[in-house]
Amino acid sequence: MIISFKLKDKDDVLKLNKIATGYTFDIWVHSNNEMFDAKTLLALYTLPLNRELRLVVEEGVQSKSLEKEMEHFK
Repeated sequence: MIISFKLKDKDDVLKLNKIATGYTFDIWVHSNNEMFDAKTLLALYTLPLNRELRLVVEEGVQSKSLEKEMEHFK
Protein backbone atom coordinates (compact mmCIF):
# COMPACT_ATOMS: atom_id res chain seq x y z
CA MET A 1 0.00 0.00 0.00
CA ILE A 2 1.18 3.51 -0.81
CA ILE A 3 -0.16 6.71 0.76
CA SER A 4 0.88 10.08 -0.68
CA PHE A 5 1.32 12.87 1.85
CA LYS A 6 3.24 16.02 2.78
CA LEU A 7 4.96 17.14 5.96
CA LYS A 8 4.15 20.80 6.59
CA ASP A 9 6.39 21.47 9.58
CA LYS A 10 8.48 19.84 12.32
CA ASP A 11 5.34 19.09 14.34
CA ASP A 12 4.18 16.89 11.46
CA VAL A 13 7.47 14.99 11.67
CA LEU A 14 6.75 14.17 15.32
CA LYS A 15 3.14 13.21 14.54
CA LEU A 16 4.23 10.88 11.73
CA ASN A 17 6.81 9.21 13.96
CA LYS A 18 4.27 8.75 16.75
CA ILE A 19 1.81 7.16 14.32
CA ALA A 20 4.44 4.84 12.83
CA THR A 21 5.75 3.63 16.18
CA GLY A 22 2.21 2.62 17.13
CA TYR A 23 2.24 -0.21 14.59
CA THR A 24 4.14 -3.49 14.67
CA PHE A 25 4.71 -3.72 10.90
CA ASP A 26 7.37 -1.84 8.91
CA ILE A 27 6.44 1.60 7.59
CA TRP A 28 8.69 3.35 5.09
CA VAL A 29 8.77 6.88 3.70
CA HIS A 30 9.98 7.31 0.13
CA SER A 31 11.33 10.64 -1.11
CA ASN A 32 12.56 10.59 -4.72
CA ASN A 33 15.17 7.79 -4.72
CA GLU A 34 15.59 7.57 -0.94
CA MET A 35 13.81 5.35 1.57
CA PHE A 36 13.55 6.04 5.31
CA ASP A 37 12.17 4.06 8.24
CA ALA A 38 9.18 6.04 9.56
CA LYS A 39 9.95 4.79 13.08
CA THR A 40 13.38 6.48 13.09
CA LEU A 41 12.85 10.08 14.17
CA LEU A 42 16.27 11.33 13.11
CA ALA A 43 15.75 10.03 9.56
CA LEU A 44 12.37 11.77 9.34
CA TYR A 45 13.94 15.13 10.15
CA THR A 46 15.98 14.86 6.94
CA LEU A 47 12.84 14.74 4.78
CA PRO A 48 11.85 17.82 2.77
CA LEU A 49 8.88 19.83 4.01
CA ASN A 50 5.95 20.73 1.74
CA ARG A 51 6.93 18.21 -0.94
CA GLU A 52 5.14 15.07 -2.06
CA LEU A 53 6.23 11.98 -0.10
CA ARG A 54 5.00 8.39 -0.11
CA LEU A 55 4.31 6.21 2.90
CA VAL A 56 4.83 2.55 1.95
CA VAL A 57 3.55 -0.52 3.77
CA GLU A 58 3.94 -4.05 2.42
CA GLU A 59 0.93 -5.74 0.87
CA GLY A 60 -1.27 -7.90 3.06
CA VAL A 61 -0.89 -5.77 6.20
CA GLN A 62 -4.11 -4.67 7.88
CA SER A 63 -3.64 -0.90 7.63
CA LYS A 64 -7.09 0.73 7.54
CA SER A 65 -6.43 2.56 10.81
CA LEU A 66 -3.09 3.81 9.43
CA GLU A 67 -4.85 5.18 6.35
CA LYS A 68 -7.30 7.05 8.60
CA GLU A 69 -4.50 8.51 10.76
CA MET A 70 -2.63 9.67 7.65
CA GLU A 71 -5.56 11.84 6.49
CA HIS A 72 -4.07 14.66 8.60
CA PHE A 73 -1.11 14.87 6.20
CA LYS A 74 -3.02 15.17 2.94
